[in-house]
Formats: sequence, structure tokens, C-alpha cells
Amino acid sequence: MSELRVHVYDSIEAVNEGQWNNVVTQSAQGSVFHRYEWLDAIEKTLPYTPRHVAVTKGDNPIAVFPNFVTDIDLPTGAAMVENLSFVPNFLSEAASSSRFFEEQPLKRLISATPGYGGPVVTTDETESLDLMFRALSQVNGRNILFHTIKAKDPEYMRYGKYLSKLGYEPKLTDCRFELNLTDDWDEIQRRMDKERRKSLRDAHEADVSVREADLTADELATTHAAYLKNMERVRGHTYPLSFFEAVAAGLPDRMKIFVAEVGDEEIGRYVHFLDDEQETIIYYFSAIPDVSKLDYYPAELLHEYAIKWGMDNGYRYYDFGSTGSTYTDGIFKAKEKYGGRPIPTLQWDKGESPGLWQLYKFARSTYRKSAY
Repeated sequence: MSELRVHVYDSIEAVNEGQWNNVVTQSAQGSVFHRYEWLDAIEKTLPYTPRHVAVTKGDNPIAVFPNFVTDIDLPTGAAMVENLSFVPNFLSEAASSSRFFEEQPLKRLISATPGYGGPVVTTDETESLDLMFRALSQVNGRNILFHTIKAKDPEYMRYGKYLSKLGYEPKLTDCRFELNLTDDWDEIQRRMDKERRKSLRDAHEADVSVREADLTADELATTHAAYLKNMERVRGHTYPLSFFEAVAAGLPDRMKIFVAEVGDEEIGRYVHFLDDEQETIIYYFSAIPDVSKLDYYPAELLHEYAIKWGMDNGYRYYDFGSTGSTYTDGIFKAKEKYGGRPIPTLQWDKGESPGLWQLYKFARSTYRKSAY
């Protein structure tokens, strides 16, 4: 029997594309976000440092685990106390902690972002997991504050106790809404909130149409410009045009852009990714730049078009994308009205520096008390 060997790669280009993707497609947990082309697009366009891990048996990989080193996403100390007429001691202390982290060259290791990650294993599961996690702990530099695993597939619950044994802490603050596309459209529409059904009727009466855009340079640039305006309005994190272009070049059969129009006037776009490995069409980027166009209900029609497109093309699920797990959040409530079932985004964190990790968690927890 061939001995298992573990490898840590500083770039996805160091591995064989076909072999890496074969592990992704053969595993129950593999997704489009594990694929070589997706990781390559991230490496080429985003300021993240790869730390990908693979286990080989003979000359063939049997397990892969994409990871990137990124900056820590922590609100500034000023953000913790702004707009407060009175700042209690505990919040002032948390703000000071936040300023400490802003001044330090500390990073996080995450599997993975954008998208989702987690280990993907085809055989020799326990030994492969042990080798990959041991390798990661050895390559983490002193500036890595913590490791995060963000998994899309509920199948990753199989690793819950294993990760707990390694010191990982679960986090359930995000979720996704998912529709089963094996139901017919009438049944899907029946389960929607009555407000959502009325919006669809009003949109059709307004003669709004939807088309699929080709992945040309002009269409990508137009989509990205609208996306930036959309994200500026909601104050969201953005990715550069180069990332859109790299994904379109590397995964042209996995990226869809749908465009809503009233007559000759464009009113919004959505970007979807096709997760063939999980038989899912995933809504990912919104590009509705003008809030006044919401009166035409472009979001409802774009989702309807994408859902029907997924049904016609053999997909089993429609994913409305990530949202915070809170019933008071506007995005959560808007997605809930489509009648999908909420699925938790499985995330685990493990601190790599016990003292600093506790300080970081204190600052993060205190901020959440005021922000959530």
C-alpha cells in the first residue's frame, strides 16, 4: 500500500489542475469554490497568500484543503464608540483592543474566501485529515492569529467533533436560503410570501424582461460598474473587476450574468455561479445600481428567471446567497419571503495564539453587542 504524503503549496499553480479537480468532483463535499480555476482567479487578482494543502497516495492526490492568509476583518476602535453619547468602560476597553489589532501585522488563515472551503477527502479520511491539519499548524507563522473554516455543505457536520477535538469553536451567525428545484414552478411560487407573489405579478405587468448576458469584456465591465454602485449603497465589501474577469476566463461555463430591462432601459443585473458538484445554482453578486429602479422589482424577476433557468438545466437547488442569521435583518427577511429553507453556514475558528486570540474575541464580541 502506498504511503500517504502531505504537501503545502504557496500557489495553486504548483499542482496538477486535472488531479486537483478530480478530487473535488469525486468527493461528496467538493464545490465550485474548491476548484483549481476558482482558486487561481483569487490568487491572480486578490491580495491573499495561498496555503493550500493536499495529501497524495503514490502520485495521486486523495485530499485537498484550500486556504488563504488574509487581513483580519475587525471594525476600527472608532467604529465601536461612534455615535454613542456615553461610552462604558467595557466598550472603551474593547475599542482599545481593536486599535491594538489595527496596529499589528496580524493575519487570519481561512478556508476559503471568497466562496466557501473546508477539507475535501476521497479516501483514507482520518489519516488524511490528521496530516492536513498537522501540516497547517506547522506552517502558520507567528502573525497568524486564527484559522477559520467556512463550509457551504451541511455534510461538513460530519467533522464537528473532530474539529472540536482540535480546538476549533463553531460559529453560526450566517446562513443561506435554498429552494428545491425538483418542485415545479407553481409549487415554488405557492410557498412564497404573498408580498413576493404580488411583486412578481406587478413586475410582469410592467413588462420587465430578463436576458442572459454573454461574458464579454464590455458586459463584465458594465456588470462590475453596476455592482460597485450597488455595494456602495449598502456599504458592502467589493471585489475588483479583475476578479470577475479571471473567473469568467477560468470558469466560463460556471458563471452566469442575468440582466433585467424595461424596454431599452437596464434596471439591474445578478451574477450567479453554477456549482455542478452540488447541483446548485448560486446567486452571488447583486448589481442593481439605482434604488429608484426597485419599483420595477428587478430582484424578484432576476431570481425568478434564474430559478427557472436552473430547473430547465437540471439543477436540484437554488441558493439565494449568504445572509446574517437574524430575523430582524432586512436581507434575511427579504430572502425568507421566497419560501426557501434556511441552511446554516458552518464555520469553525481556532486561535493560534491563545493570549491574543482571547483579546481578539473580546473585542469582536463587544462590537457585536452594539452592532447586531
